[in-house]
Amino acid sequence: MNWRRWRAFIPLVLAWPLLLDLPVGMLFGHGRGLVGAMLGLGLFTLAAMRVQRGGHGDTRRGAVLVGVGAGLVAGLGAGVFPPVAVALGFGAYAGARLIWDDLPEAAPEPAPPPRAAIEPGPLDEAAARLVAVRAAAPRLPLTLALTGAVDAMEALRAELAPRPDMLPEARRFLLTNLDGIERIQARLAAGAEPPAPLSPLLAEMARAADDWRGRLRALETEALEIQVKVMADRLREEGR
Repeated sequence: MNWRRWRAFIPLVLAWPLLLDLPVGMLFGHGRGLVGAMLGLGLFTLAAMRVQRGGHGDTRRGAVLVGVGAGLVAGLGAGVFPPVAVALGFGAYAGARLIWDDLPEAAPEPAPPPRAAIEPGPLDEAAARLVAVRAAAPRLPLTLALTGAVDAMEALRAELAPRPDMLPEARRFLLTNLDGIERIQARLAAGAEPPAPLSPLLAEMARAADDWRGRLRALETEALEIQVKVMADRLREEGR
């Protein structure tokens, strides 16, 4: 033990007369005195253990325990007027700080690094863009066809979101056609008259998005079937 750490026990050593109050309180029924002595000794012991540990801030916390213990001993054990007992507690706190102020302490733990902001991915941006197109659709010609294409694109985006790298072609299809829908919306909002092929084109976009969703689900089904087969083969091998 570092010799300087012995100073952690100075308040406890100075409080040795409280040991005499314990048998006196038990023999003569001095309840308040007994409780004050027990609380004081307990808090002084905790303070010494805290300071002995030497963690960051333990010196201050130990001094607080000494101040509280001294105030309780004065108020309960000695029957001192409460404001005076509080003042004595502050004095004990200040004295403990003077005794322990130069004791070494561990360095504080470094603050955790700030969380880096998560950059939105292409699919997250696509969600916001689809919301904007859907919000503008009721004010444009071919509202139903435009909304149908947007709904199909949003359904495909939702399928891709948990596994954005599973089928890169589907993601490229989504982003390319979303660009096209936004350009169509901009032209219609500027007052362009929709040409005859536009409605079938939007319907074809919706159908193609549904086809891509079907491919994604087929791939998931195939992967599940392979996993089930592997597990079944393993169970049969372990059962032999």
